[in-house]
Amino acid sequence: MSNNLKEQIESKLKLYIHRFIRYAGFSHLTPERKEILAGTFAYLKDGNDLIPDDVPNIGYLDDLMVFVEAAKHFLSSGSPISGVCNPQEVLEDLQFIEKNSGLMFGDQHFSIEIIRKLGKKHVDELPQLTQEIKNKYKDFGDLENVEE
Repeated sequence: MSNNLKEQIESKLKLYIHRFIRYAGFSHLTPERKEILAGTFAYLKDGNDLIPDDVPNIGYLDDLMVFVEAAKHFLSSGSPISGVCNPQEVLEDLQFIEKNSGLMFGDQHFSIEIIRKLGKKHVDELPQLTQEIKNKYKDFGDLENVEE
């Protein structure tokens, strides 16, 4: 296992964080999408989640899984969201996760229902969660201006 895997995970995660933070600021979000965004960010906020963030090389793989599950749902429940979810990228990222899922402990899968249930508890905190995610991942660089 190399730092290359870590770099790939972090690069993909940075892009999702950037896009979802931007999307969270849209004024026309449905309540369901707000719940999914809040659930995604609430999950990321927890450093001791399924794979603790400090596990070498794969600490963020579960975080990436949550984003991909949310993006997959967004794509399947309406028209593509320009600048947020690209169908080809989501498919490639899903394949990347499946390829590397053996590195995790057991068979892990995040359903959109689990993400949404978590989000329902935190939906009123979405702006605060967005800021907390920016702070938590500040080592990833400027999350506002990511090269795509």
